[in-house]
Amino acid sequence: MSIYVKNGTPIGKPSLCESCSRAMIARGYSETELVVVCRAQWRGMRMDFPVRACTDYVEKNKPAIDEMEEIALVLDRVALKRDAGFVRVSENDNNGKQIELVLDSNE
Repeated sequence: MSIYVKNGTPIGKPSLCESCSRAMIARGYSETELVVVCRAQWRGMRMDFPVRACTDYVEKNKPAIDEMEEIALVLDRVALKRDAGFVRVSENDNNGKQIELVLDSNE
């Protein structure tokens, strides 16, 4: 028989700070040598325990909105002469032919 405790204390989960871009993590050679400083605060706050939830969490593996805007492809609707986006193609529309997508840069 197994017992499940809803909303109980999680065991063995990594700290949320491990994947946060605002965390400064310094590790020593032993398991107890660990310093985590949260830089989401103005001065930075030392975290003495593993964090489960945080309101200022920013995942470091995802780009920020300004980085995404910098690499985004901007479509000029006037130059396209039609609506941009994805079109659902049925089997009757292409008669078994493949669709070719050609990207041309006129810059």
